[in-house]
Amino acid sequence: MKGPEVFRPPVSTETTILSRVTSLPRNFRNHHAPERSGDRLIDPPIDRIEPLVDNNQLLRTAFNWRVNDLNLWELVAAARREVLTVAAEYTSSYRDIHRPDDMADWVSRPIIMGGHQPDLFHPGVWLKNFVIDRYARSVGGTAINLVVDTDRCASTTLSVPMGTFRESHFESVAMDDESSEMPWEERAVLDPELFASFGQRASDLLSPLVPDAILRRWWPLVVERTKESHRLGLGLAQARHCLEARWGLQTLELPVSELVRLPTVMLLFGHLLAHARELNIAYNESLADFRLRTKQRGHGRPVPDLAIRANSEEEWIEVPFWIWSREDPRRRRVFAIVAAPGVLTLSDLETIRVELPIATENPPSRWVDALARLEEHGLRLRPRALITTLVARLLVADVFVHGIGGALYDQLTDDIVRRLTGCDPPGYAVVSGTLRLNIPPAGNPAADLATLHSELRDLEFHPERHLEKVGSLPDELHDLVVHKSRWINTFPTATLAKRRCREIRAANDRMGFYLKDYRNALLLKAGPLATALRASKVMASRELPWCFFPEKALKNFLVLENHLGSA
Repeated sequence: MKGPEVFRPPVSTETTILSRVTSLPRNFRNHHAPERSGDRLIDPPIDRIEPLVDNNQLLRTAFNWRVNDLNLWELVAAARREVLTVAAEYTSSYRDIHRPDDMADWVSRPIIMGGHQPDLFHPGVWLKNFVIDRYARSVGGTAINLVVDTDRCASTTLSVPMGTFRESHFESVAMDDESSEMPWEERAVLDPELFASFGQRASDLLSPLVPDAILRRWWPLVVERTKESHRLGLGLAQARHCLEARWGLQTLELPVSELVRLPTVMLLFGHLLAHARELNIAYNESLADFRLRTKQRGHGRPVPDLAIRANSEEEWIEVPFWIWSREDPRRRRVFAIVAAPGVLTLSDLETIRVELPIATENPPSRWVDALARLEEHGLRLRPRALITTLVARLLVADVFVHGIGGALYDQLTDDIVRRLTGCDPPGYAVVSGTLRLNIPPAGNPAADLATLHSELRDLEFHPERHLEKVGSLPDELHDLVVHKSRWINTFPTATLAKRRCREIRAANDRMGFYLKDYRNALLLKAGPLATALRASKVMASRELPWCFFPEKALKNFLVLENHLGSA
């Protein structure tokens, strides 16, 4: 199979259960974000996705794992039908879609999935949506993007680049009033006027650098979709998805908050919760092996271990889910305990405690009914990131498309699946890209500033090297140079060490007096160089939101037909 494919446009336009796993995972490839603006990483390339689809379908068919009384393949068939139906219904609520008449044929065709939080991500993240569309077209399947609205909305303030390309810097601009952290699915707009004006305010700041940023024209659609959806994250995601439709993409979208309400997904959740201890062990052992492979020492990296809280009476086992209530939407950790035969108790060990009939001796229909009633009572039980991708990869997707970070961390998901099932998980694809503002560089201020600091340091500790800069040298300076040289050549015995140090410093200070004008001249250069360095970092950032770029630059980077031709 070919290696990762990196596209370069013309310069002018710019990878047994609970046993230790110590070898590199099958999906492991050492991916790095492309360095040059306009470059894309697509692994496997568009024309090599079909072998990965075929291999993953064979792996799933051979999966020897039962979810209660169902084989995995039986659950997969039902899950794919549910996901396609609900994704089509959700997407059609705000944009036109083509929905095949033959559901059986639709379900049997490949499903390519990706996903990300509903924030204003950079163009390299957005590239995934365009690649899943191209992958799906090339195999005659369906592309579905998961809107991860179960993740937390930490802030609604963005850093906007402003100024000139030689003196640019970031300015913090509020999209909406700040609030306490909560999941995107609970976050509404708090100040409609402030939110509505964000596009204009941010565009005005951007205009000296990017006079034609797409933000100004796109933001009214965000405001419209936010009013209709009543959620900030969904408004951003739906407006972005509408723009993708205008550019020819035929993808469906589905919020994770809707995915987790599907009966097949709740059935899998019930199975995992009924085996909380095995899940806890598999999760922590996978983390330990990951840290060993990647040489990470901190127990919180890349994610914390699942805890066990025990006392003389009971033992609470942490599971990889979040829980919160509609009244208090703070994501909290989830702990499980078998309080009575046939009953699983879930708690955040603070204010929430619920008893569910989730146990292997109970029929799965009771698991699903119990989890559905949680929603009716205003409680949200949501999977953490690794479980979200586990569900997508095992139940739905023929290929899941990750960014570089997701691909790295989903090595953990691979290990968890192997430990829980004894089977190899389906492989995934990796996509990333880099797009920077198309502004000419202003020299190399980082190197110039480093040279300046080096010279200033040399002035402080070796002023004699620079005395020629003061013109004719007074006799006193000659004497100071000889005096310092004599003390440098003096062996630092216990008796003389301190005096030797004092004499050398005193000589440096006295010589420095004659060089103060030259030193001041160097210091005057530091400010402009620091400004230029800050500006170069702004211009070199690959993390700028995609809507800060001109439409032409975005389409040239994202619309893959421009470079790949038709499938």
